[in-house]
Amino acid sequence: MSENNEIKDMKLDESMLEEVTGGVGAASVGVRDIGPYWVRTTARSGLKCRLAPNGKVLKTYEYGHKLKINGITTDGEWYRLLCYHPEGGTCYGFIYKKYTERI
Repeated sequence: MSENNEIKDMKLDESMLEEVTGGVGAASVGVRDIGPYWVRTTARSGLKCRLAPNGKVLKTYEYGHKLKINGITTDGEWYRLLCYHPEGGTCYGFIYKKYTERI
């Protein structure tokens, strides 16, 4: 069976495949490894953790929540962290760097 048929049989489209394999979505944002470092959220209304920069929201962290980050996008705008996916398992999530402080 070809790879494309397997994808169709599993009912995965290409954007879902990107998510499953740890891609960062259509934006093709580069990420480099850093740390790991601890940061604290500073957004009063909570900080959204996204599947990709500007992508689907996985969860929202409350003000003051401590998170362990392990990567940063090459544009320097988003931190990468390992988190639980709402549908099960773990995946990389992204938080907006502007609303964090290193601790």
